[in-house]
Amino acid sequence: MPVAPAATPETWKALGIVGFVFPLHIICGLLSIPFVGCKLYQGSLGAFLFVCAYLPFYLYPAHHKFPGWKGFEAVWRFMDYSATCVSYFGQFEVHNPHRVDPDAQYFCACHPHGTVIFQRTFWRSDQLRRHLRRDWRMLGASIIFWIPIVRELSLWFGAVDAGRAMCERLLRAGVNVCVWPGGLDEANSVDGPTTVIVRTRTGFVRLAVKHGVTVLPVFVFGELDAVSAIQPLPKTIADFCKRKLRFSTTMFIGRWKTFVPRRVPFHMVIGKPCAVTKMDPCENGFSAEVERVAAAYKEEIRATYERHRAQFGYEERALVFVEDARKSE
Repeated sequence: MPVAPAATPETWKALGIVGFVFPLHIICGLLSIPFVGCKLYQGSLGAFLFVCAYLPFYLYPAHHKFPGWKGFEAVWRFMDYSATCVSYFGQFEVHNPHRVDPDAQYFCACHPHGTVIFQRTFWRSDQLRRHLRRDWRMLGASIIFWIPIVRELSLWFGAVDAGRAMCERLLRAGVNVCVWPGGLDEANSVDGPTTVIVRTRTGFVRLAVKHGVTVLPVFVFGELDAVSAIQPLPKTIADFCKRKLRFSTTMFIGRWKTFVPRRVPFHMVIGKPCAVTKMDPCENGFSAEVERVAAAYKEEIRATYERHRAQFGYEERALVFVEDARKSE
């Protein structure tokens, strides 16, 4: 289990924003679809008017736009988000910030994905903002932008579609790009407290090499402890949804046997940046450079985990790379 949080007072504000609003928006978003559908089937005029008013916003492809909907800075300041996260989780810290140039552009590869990705809150906190001063965007799976409420909060947080075209637009714009390469392989993991599942990919590395953007490995301790992943569906159905429909069916449970996340410490550890040589995909040696950077990024994730696992209470947890496990089968 992770190191116990510091004795930081938990405020009602922190409990409301981080404990309830953040996870509850996912649940409400998923339930809103059958609820509104049922109301429409019953002929509800209110539901019909609501859908007519909401549809233009829902269909507007904001997740394919830059700068998109990221903003509402006044609201984030009003919530005092950094202090709120510290109050809720007890510890909410960024480690090894000396490894980055605050004004450089990075392609940040974050692990583990987790069921809810509470670590997204780091990107709205002063703890990280002072070390990565460039504007940023996080990449999200296309499916989340089709779920009401989840879509709006994701856009508000600064998420855009993870498609290649959008990603390249961000890299050309010079912003820091944050991606969770583990995707559904990490999000669907229900292996329990003895294993940390990590999935590395080379797709984003190819884009990093093409645009000459340094890859920054990041590992967040605490993500897997805030909630426990549970899989209510049979494995065959869950695997079908992951492969064919590209969405996770994993549910989660936390404090008091509810959706409220546990009060555990969060530690974002920044790994050693992996420098790249900018190359056109048509050039000889492009594939070799992608393989070199991908191997360096994977090794740095492993090294970062091994250096800090004891410090943050992960001594008994083995780090398992999905691709390595599949090769050994």
